Amino acid sequence: MTNPPLTLPRSTTTRRRFLAMAGTAAAGVTLSTMPFGGPARAAQTTGPRTLVCIFLSGGADSFNMYMPLDHDVAGQDYDTYRTTRGGFAVPATDILPVGNGDFGVHPLLPSVAALAESNRLATVVNVGPLARPTTKADYLAQKALPQNLFTHDAQRKLWQTGQSTLTSGQGWGGAVANSIGTPTGQVSPSFSIGGSNVWQSNTDTTYSRLSPTVRIQRLAGYDGSLWNWIPSLSEMEGVMASALEEAAGSTNILDQAASTTIGQSILATEALQEATADTEANEVGMEDLGRNRLALQLQQVARLIKNRSSLGMDRQVFFVRIGGWDTHGQQAERLPVLLSGLNQAIGSFQGALDGLGVADSVTTFTASDFGRTLTINGDGTDHGWGGHAFVMGGAVNPGAYGTFPSYSLENNPDDVGENSRDFAGRLIPSTAVCQHSATLARWMGMTEAEIDQTFPELGNFPTRDLGFMR
Repeated sequence: MTNPPLTLPRSTTTRRRFLAMAGTAAAGVTLSTMPFGGPARAAQTTGPRTLVCIFLSGGADSFNMYMPLDHDVAGQDYDTYRTTRGGFAVPATDILPVGNGDFGVHPLLPSVAALAESNRLATVVNVGPLARPTTKADYLAQKALPQNLFTHDAQRKLWQTGQSTLTSGQGWGGAVANSIGTPTGQVSPSFSIGGSNVWQSNTDTTYSRLSPTVRIQRLAGYDGSLWNWIPSLSEMEGVMASALEEAAGSTNILDQAASTTIGQSILATEALQEATADTEANEVGMEDLGRNRLALQLQQVARLIKNRSSLGMDRQVFFVRIGGWDTHGQQAERLPVLLSGLNQAIGSFQGALDGLGVADSVTTFTASDFGRTLTINGDGTDHGWGGHAFVMGGAVNPGAYGTFPSYSLENNPDDVGENSRDFAGRLIPSTAVCQHSATLARWMGMTEAEIDQTFPELGNFPTRDLGFMR
């Protein structure tokens, strides 16, 4: 059955009805513009900067992503790692050394090793949500602990807010975007290619949700590609312009707000469509990605970085996500697939940034719900607490940051699951998420006052800046 041509009954479409229709007509992108615009704020540092969060949803076994090799400290050495990890231990001869060779990365992460070789990799070791420096005695006494430890939703939220309680719905990535500000008439510089998330949530600045594969659709009457098969749409642009002009001149403040918001959305959608279109002008060297969903998300990020000047964005904040890391079972089969996909995505993305000449102004970091247990549950690993996180880019001070934990099965001061049949190897973080996150937020230009407001527990720790950013 052939659909009849779409017509616009101009005599029966009132201005208010037309504006209401227009506000829901765009598809393929969720735009978040500030209704009345907002002043762009001066950042602490100069020059363009972009922050990219790669969230490994499910709780990644980062203890097999970064591990001791020639690190000769009791309880932290390779032999202890091998004993505790059992059948999941990576053979020492397969580990790719980084830095001075004390530590290394999984053999399926050569792109990460290459970043280390070029002095563009920092690893924050044994990091996780904390309210304050915490000991095993504190844990046993249930004293000042993060809420709902070892649960997915809660710990994912604490990682993304940088706090130890669940009361805040404000993500620290959203706070960074709010610090950047949104110039009048432009879209917020905060984008998620990985769906809804807490990290970018903020009461003052919202973020745009884009698809890595679905083309951004402009308002029907503004998309000339549709005019040939729906001729009447060619009239819509004029009708819309007239309606917006009339609303802008109205004495009703709601009409004025609708005119401003819809007008900004039209312009923003046009700009984003051009910046993300699958065209030769937007090629970034990431065209052969197969079905790698994370790489496809990062390709969209690379296109928006390439076009950040034309979009009027000196600073940008991005969120991408890949699931499947909750490896309670079949970890020996599943983890290699996950690591291979992560490696391809990181390698292709970094290659794109190098090709665009922007690698020094883009910092990418990994995060996850939590680390996993050091011990095996039979076929996989269980929910843990602390874990390792990578920070990558040309502005990174290379090396390992934080205190490496003990991997011992017995008398381990870092293991709150010791002597537990199911959860041995749950490590207390030695570095707090708020310290890790504040270091990145500061690089993005947040003031110390803004950092204190975003991370209210940061003052409980002796180090405010971990030093892994230049």
